[in-house]
Amino acid sequence: MAIPRSLHHRLPLLLGAFSCLIPISVRAASATSAGAAADCTAPGSAALLAMSSAMLLLTCLWQMGITVVIAELSHAPRLTHWCSQHLTRRSLAMLTGAGLTALGLVGDILVWAVLLRALNLFTSLENSFYYSAMTFTTVCYGDVVLPECWHLLSVGLAVNGLLMAGWSTALLVNVVQRITEWRLNNHRPS
Repeated sequence: MAIPRSLHHRLPLLLGAFSCLIPISVRAASATSAGAAADCTAPGSAALLAMSSAMLLLTCLWQMGITVVIAELSHAPRLTHWCSQHLTRRSLAMLTGAGLTALGLVGDILVWAVLLRALNLFTSLENSFYYSAMTFTTVCYGDVVLPECWHLLSVGLAVNGLLMAGWSTALLVNVVQRITEWRLNNHRPS
């Protein structure tokens, strides 16, 4: 099923708005449950899977934006010509690509940290970011964990991290290949 052309520009905005509503609905659901402080109450498996899916979609949109920026920059004729002349310029382009890729991953981790903090699963954004980074990168020291009934959200976070790590690796390989092509194309005999 094709998405109508009028929705192409609005789709990321709608998805972002949807993902922002998830913490509000979950907080309302957990506030109405009896004994929320004493018992571990999560919104249920379906809601946790929906949250994980929405976060995966949101982080894919973020990574897609970073990828588009890098692709547009690496195919810009003026930049290609400017970088192909000198090693230092190519090195700067490579560092910029790596920096944008790292920004994408940190942004993904931060989005998850904000969600976890909004769900009141951590007392501070710092703790939430730490947990998010450890789970996203699948390091998982185990010193900070979610309540047992929220563990399914951890699985979503880890799967999201694996997918975004693969995407970022592919993006970095593409940056290196593109910059190597610039050098080779500049030194070919006519």
